[in-house]
Amino acid sequence: ETDMTRRTRPPLRIAYSPLQLVLCIALGIWLGAVAVVATAWLGYQAVVAQAWSQASGRAALPSIPPADAPEPQVDKGSEMFQHYQERLDAAQQRDNERAEARDRAQSPQCQFWREQQRNAPTEKARQNVERFCQ
Repeated sequence: ETDMTRRTRPPLRIAYSPLQLVLCIALGIWLGAVAVVATAWLGYQAVVAQAWSQASGRAALPSIPPADAPEPQVDKGSEMFQHYQERLDAAQQRDNERAEARDRAQSPQCQFWREQQRNAPTEKARQNVERFCQ
């Protein structure tokens, strides 16, 4: 092997000034902090402006005299919601009644009078079954 085929490169020497390196890092950190603060400030301004516009819009509604306002039309969606609410309330009431009837039927007094009615049916036993079980 000759020296011609195997050339070695001279080492690349890069010299940084410590002061320059520290200043560049400090500048990068400072610019990053400025970007974060600016983004937060702009986002806050957008949210606050939107909240104020919504609040002022709501505040303006009551100032309209009710006599001038036309009669609101019944919305099909609200009518459907009322029907849904009524059905839901009826179902809830049925469930509550079933639970109460089940609790009454499982009570010791109802159990006792049902057994009495089965074993020795009398008018008193029938009345007590109706009283404690229904």
